[in-house]
Amino acid sequence: MIFGLGMLLVVIWPINYIVMGALYAIGLVDLVYAKLPLFRHGVLTTFGPSHIPRKRRLAYFRGYTRIALGTAFNLLVVLYYLVATS
Repeated sequence: MIFGLGMLLVVIWPINYIVMGALYAIGLVDLVYAKLPLFRHGVLTTFGPSHIPRKRRLAYFRGYTRIALGTAFNLLVVLYYLVATS
């Protein structure tokens, strides 16, 4: 049943782009929230969670997880449209 609902999200045209955009946007919001203390101190280029405060590291990992899920969903939608049109 869950697989069927997931495939339905991939097939329905406007909903798949809304879901994909929401995953990207929420992931970006999580990353900005996690890095906000660094931005306030003027640190703009850091890589990895070592400079992020400990209580915001969960948001950092959650943001990258949501962006990865959005990318996987994006690839699934592209794959579906490539197979459906050929």
